[in-house]
Amino acid sequence: MSSALRVAKNEDLFRRVNEQILELEEGAGDRDRLCEFICECSKLGCSTTVRVNLEEYRGVRREPTHFLVIHDHVDPNYEQIVTVTERFTVVQKVGLAGEIAEQEAE
Repeated sequence: MSSALRVAKNEDLFRRVNEQILELEEGAGDRDRLCEFICECSKLGCSTTVRVNLEEYRGVRREPTHFLVIHDHVDPNYEQIVTVTERFTVVQKVGLAGEIAEQEAE
């Protein structure tokens, strides 16, 4: 398996977990509360959490190539920084990793 494919599959797994977290948190009703999402980085075994509110996470999800990561988990081999906040970074997957992210979103 190529590195780009491994990276994309790993990130897709984290994204699927976060989608479940989003569904559960939406049921709680407090849209402004900071929730714990999983870092959607390419690092194998990462289980770091990122604190964002539901609107922030939905904003990341609007673009299939955008992922939520902690600041020092940006991988310049596969992604470009889109946004940096006090609590998190949003990256865009590029190249093969970006193509796979778009395909997985369909």
